[in-house]
Amino acid sequence: VVLVFVWSAIFKQVDNFSGYTFSSMISYLVMVRFLHFAARGNTSRMMADEIKEGKISLYLIKPVSYLGWWFSCFLAGRLFEAVIRLSIIIFFVLILPQFLSLPSLDRFAVFLLFIPISLLMNYIYNSLVAYLAFFVTDIRIFRTTVGLISGFFAGEMIPVDIMPGFLKNIGFLLPFQYMLFFPIKIFQGTLNNSSLISGIAISLIWIIILIYLSNFLWRKRLKRYEAIGQ
Repeated sequence: VVLVFVWSAIFKQVDNFSGYTFSSMISYLVMVRFLHFAARGNTSRMMADEIKEGKISLYLIKPVSYLGWWFSCFLAGRLFEAVIRLSIIIFFVLILPQFLSLPSLDRFAVFLLFIPISLLMNYIYNSLVAYLAFFVTDIRIFRTTVGLISGFFAGEMIPVDIMPGFLKNIGFLLPFQYMLFFPIKIFQGTLNNSSLISGIAISLIWIIILIYLSNFLWRKRLKRYEAIGQ
């Protein structure tokens, strides 16, 4: 609501802000709130607590994949939150339809198909943050700092494409945009076919890189893992 008032004041001075109208900006902010389920989660905190307290030993002695187990828990939690957050979309469509226009059917299908990529990237990112618990006792300050940075460059506060030059370049280099900014642009139908295809291809490359990095760190640190205490 605060951001709506802020942008309302801005658009009283201009009709167009870096390619955004007031309607498209409000639509962007609404979709940020909806896609929050794909870009957030406390999986890293819970995994880090288990590593710190030695509870992962309970998983390591069982015929179950620890990372697979947490991915299923993460996915269940995210899908449940997605259903709850649908109320945001329904509210704006019914109460303020002028601010949220639905995309064409083909773009909406691409948007839905891209959400699993955002979820997978979010999970891998959370697991990488959790691995800090192998190095330090408490990762809360690291998790908070990295969470703020990733949220900013994902386009949580403002769209990546209206950031100042150097921040925009950083945002487009990092993978965080594929959690929020890129899927929202798909939903709004503002990407041409070449940008859409290249964005999907780059996001898949990032997924491969992050999966490799996650598996490498997991195997590396597990060799040095010690369960001390209870």
